[in-house]
Amino acid sequence: MRFSIFTLLAILYGQNLPFQIGEKLVYTAKFNIIPSGEASLEVIGHDSINGIGTYHARFKARTNPALDRLYKLRDQVDIWMDETDLFTHQLKKNIREGNYHKKVLTTIHYDASLAIINSDTVVITELVRDPYSLFYYLRTLPLNVGQLMEFTSFENKKSIFFKLAVTGRETVKTRAGNFNCLVVRPFRQGKTLFKNEGDMQVWFSDDERRLPIQIQIKLKFGSMHLKLKEIINQKVG
Repeated sequence: MRFSIFTLLAILYGQNLPFQIGEKLVYTAKFNIIPSGEASLEVIGHDSINGIGTYHARFKARTNPALDRLYKLRDQVDIWMDETDLFTHQLKKNIREGNYHKKVLTTIHYDASLAIINSDTVVITELVRDPYSLFYYLRTLPLNVGQLMEFTSFENKKSIFFKLAVTGRETVKTRAGNFNCLVVRPFRQGKTLFKNEGDMQVWFSDDERRLPIQIQIKLKFGSMHLKLKEIINQKVG
């Protein structure tokens, strides 16, 4: 398995994480310039997966009542990430988008180099991270403009190797306040990370909390934009 200086830093600072149980980040969601709903990232608590201590986090997204009439979305993704290095141990998706409804449970057994996705089994050879656990992991790392990092994502029964580049600094104004941010962009082999989609950018607050303030994904026919509007039960000190 790949081991890096970033893994070492996460272990060293694992007892001083910039988030705590109960922290909830609430976002407004827009498609192009149209308000479309709300999303949230929340640290639910501690749990044990395969006898290993984990943090349980949850991502939820929903469309607003006006958009529900055209395209109702109710997504929930539960993530169990290693309590030391924050890589993924289990991922549970409950996706409801229009007439599409899908449930997926992925459990990763690193000792056996296997991932079990519902009833299917896939061989894995790396520590893997889903997009949500990656957000929390990046919050534990010192970020600097020009920095380049390598990770492995596991999606649709495949391991995807990709890089993250810290491309610059920007100030972002939100309902939760104004934040000086570092802009982070994922990519792979000179291509965009997401099949059939475009670029993604994430703005992390340039402080010790490294909050994901803004997330933007360019799609085929526009862009999806999440912006922080509220921080609940924020860690102090």
